[in-house]
Amino acid sequence: RAKKFYVDALGLKAETLSNTLNMFWVGKNQNRFLLYQKNEKNKAEHTALSFTVSDIGKTVNKLKSRGVIFYQDNENEVFNLDGSLSAWFTDTEGNNLEISQRPN
Repeated sequence: RAKKFYVDALGLKAETLSNTLNMFWVGKNQNRFLLYQKNEKNKAEHTALSFTVSDIGKTVNKLKSRGVIFYQDNENEVFNLDGSLSAWFTDTEGNNLEISQRPN
């Protein structure tokens, strides 16, 4: 379920590290992370991953078209944090993820 989300909804690539342990490298080159199944039910209450994008508006719209649901406050999905634009959503396992457009 999580692998499908990261590949289909976020458009990342996944490479199997272990079928037995359900472990995958997600991303490419030096920009990848390990996706694996945890047996514990606890999850981080903070942002687990942050992705930097060049155009947050286009990225939000693209991800929404793939079924990603963004956190909203007063109908806002993108928030200005001292010049960085950020938007948050969760993956299929409830982990908090962020996309951010940083100032040049």
